[in-house]
Amino acid sequence: MAVYKGWNAKIYKDGVQIGLADSASVEIATNLEAYYEIGSRVPTDLVEGNQEVTGSISKAWIDKNYLSLVTTTGTLQEFDLCFEVGSLKLYCYNCKFERGAVDIPQDGFLKEDYDFRAKKVAIV
Repeated sequence: MAVYKGWNAKIYKDGVQIGLADSASVEIATNLEAYYEIGSRVPTDLVEGNQEVTGSISKAWIDKNYLSLVTTTGTLQEFDLCFEVGSLKLYCYNCKFERGAVDIPQDGFLKEDYDFRAKKVAIV
């Protein structure tokens, strides 16, 4: 299980930057399982299971004007996230917030930390 924490997180919707976050963290779980042969007490192999990518962003600003143009409800459906981890960049694709909707106040700053799940992650 790898945990990445970074800063300068950029939030994208359809390739257009719609927000920024001061910090972000992502956890990648590979769900390893031990494979045992019949009659063996020692695993012969470790098999990777389903990959799960979860994370959170904090102190985020989101362009609410752009969101109202993209979606008629004003809620953020799916987004991409890119942030710096040292000299590397981590990209999370097809992220969704776990709460189902994001409340965006008039100034555009999200006051709470928001947890999300991503379908795919890449480190460049």
